[in-house]
Amino acid sequence: MLLIPFLAAACSGKGDNRDNIDSIAEAAGDVQEYANYPWPALARLKAGENPIWFEFGQDGLNLIESASAASLAPFVPWPHAKFVTAMAIWNGFLVMAVNRDGFLIFMPSGGLSQSETTELILYRSAADNSWEPYTTESFFIWEDKPAVLLYRNDFFGELAVPSPNPQVYTLDILNAVPVGAYVPALEIFPSDGNWETELLRRGPDGLLYYRMKEKGQTRTATAYFRTADLNVEGKRISFDEWMNSYRGETPGNIPGNLALALECVLETFSGTTGLLKTVSPDFEGQRTFSLTNGSADENSIILSGYCRMSPENLALVVFPGGRGFLSYGENSEPKSFSLSALGEGFVYTGVAVIGNVVVASWEEQQEAGVGAAGFMVVDFTVP
Repeated sequence: MLLIPFLAAACSGKGDNRDNIDSIAEAAGDVQEYANYPWPALARLKAGENPIWFEFGQDGLNLIESASAASLAPFVPWPHAKFVTAMAIWNGFLVMAVNRDGFLIFMPSGGLSQSETTELILYRSAADNSWEPYTTESFFIWEDKPAVLLYRNDFFGELAVPSPNPQVYTLDILNAVPVGAYVPALEIFPSDGNWETELLRRGPDGLLYYRMKEKGQTRTATAYFRTADLNVEGKRISFDEWMNSYRGETPGNIPGNLALALECVLETFSGTTGLLKTVSPDFEGQRTFSLTNGSADENSIILSGYCRMSPENLALVVFPGGRGFLSYGENSEPKSFSLSALGEGFVYTGVAVIGNVVVASWEEQQEAGVGAAGFMVVDFTVP
């Protein structure tokens, strides 16, 4: 039997989990317990029935009562906002890439082998404010490490800072701050000039697609490439081929337990089309699937998914508003569930399970703008 005790509390919106967070800095006796990794430890999170909510502030993470209690942050174009770009399970850690900031890392309290704990340790790996002027839209795995690609987004404003050098930074288990990396394919530009790689993504065929743009007031050339190996130069492709790379993998590639949950989504909400962005300890990075065999574009609905094969078969599919379906165990019937309701204009953008804790990213959206953004954690007990 699967118990999800947070559902009723989440829907009621009542309760405050502020007593369930410890500042590591104040818990001097516990510091040594978390000193096995070089990243600064921010907090120990004791997940309960009521979600613990965090918002990205100008000076770091702010603990808030709920997403509806977030600050009245002005909407800014998304490349200039702080929000969770993407997340992935990496060597037992849950890693988030935060736009214009760095990495957040979640680990089960007591060690990576503690798969049933409801306590997490939260770490942060960032190099002061050095990422602040740059957009970190792409999150991928490079040489077995989580990596982001920094670039200057000139669509919503003029270029005011030098090109990032290097453009790629990785999360390193031996370093407190992200480490610069040289990725050969992303450094081989089409011609001389001030080029930057802007975006890298996995296509529906499993190949890697990336976009390069020449920066400058009079130079706006754009080039698109595809490769199976970032260690070698990619093949130049057309704009149409680039756009097709957004479609997501076909439904036939969706793991069985996740497909069961998605089937219930499509039966309950007939006509739903779009993409399913999925996190899994069985994936290298995040993968995107098409909900149907039809086409999807950049305006399609984006659902959030999580799946795993062990220690118990588990899959979640979540709509932006928080409703969804879960599948647990072998041959079990998927069940409907809901994360805590969000206010108007707020959406969930990603979901994952680590230990017995659900971690979900959220943000306030208005067209191409992002206002408040952050994440929440809540108990997800599997007895």
